Amino acid sequence: MKYQLEAQLEKQETERNQSQRSVRNVDRQIKDFNAEIERKEKRCLQLQEENNRQREKQEKLLQTIEELQSSESGHEHAARRAERELREERGKVLQLEKELENLKTRGYQKGSRPSGSWRPGSEWGGDDDTGGIVIPKRKSSLSRATSLSKGFL
Repeated sequence: MKYQLEAQLEKQETERNQSQRSVRNVDRQIKDFNAEIERKEKRCLQLQEENNRQREKQEKLLQTIEELQSSESGHEHAARRAERELREERGKVLQLEKELENLKTRGYQKGSRPSGSWRPGSEWGGDDDTGGIVIPKRKSSLSRATSLSKGFL
């Protein structure tokens, strides 16, 4: 009977040791899983932060692209306006050259030579006002009323 009690006691001790070993193994696995979960959560937060940084960078780049496109269209508009003004000025120059040529030919046809005493509103040295160039008087910008709606004070 003593032998049976010792065997039973030894069997219970072995079972208890196995149970404790099993519990320690389960505890170690739980600890490992928790550590892995923490690492994955930390990595997830890092990826989210990186994602947010990349989105901000993307938004800034898109905004820069929009500004550049707007600036480019503004420059294109200014270039078209400058080309139009150039064409207008060339037209004015051609018109003035034609008028000058007409004045010269008219002056020579009437038998008078240009004396260098040309005045606005008269022909070369003549006193009659027919066919003279009319130059309007400029309006002074000082006489203009100030504008309070333009934002300039």
